[in-house]
Amino acid sequence: MRSLFRNSPFDALPDSSKGAAPSRRLALYREHAKGHFAALPESLTLEEVEGLLELHRERLAAEREERRMHFGAFALVGLVLFILLPGLIESGFSNPPLSLLALLLIGLIVPYSVVYFGYENRVRAMTLGLLRLMEAQARLHEQRGG
Repeated sequence: MRSLFRNSPFDALPDSSKGAAPSRRLALYREHAKGHFAALPESLTLEEVEGLLELHRERLAAEREERRMHFGAFALVGLVLFILLPGLIESGFSNPPLSLLALLLIGLIVPYSVVYFGYENRVRAMTLGLLRLMEAQARLHEQRGG
């Protein structure tokens, strides 16, 4: 299940220009993401933390939106199945097209559950990573005396 965490459409964050090395901020972000946002890269400056915060907030917003869309699809499939299944059971599955639709919906619930589970785990880990970045920013501000 760990691989589910790594499969985000936003993982292949594009570099600023083709063929160029990634920016320091993007390299730091990728390092932070590689550990599932559990720990910050070593010896970050205040400017680097603030850059990471900006990038992290944008990525987290995109992940949350994707999670919301997949939850909506999951809920819609579940609702249609919930409405359809009692009538089919009562009729003894005598309507082949509706029976096939119910089978398809049951088959879709499993992949939607897995996909949503992955998004939920990423969003939770990223939220904790955001809090770590905010804490690092506050600590670096205090060290600077302001």
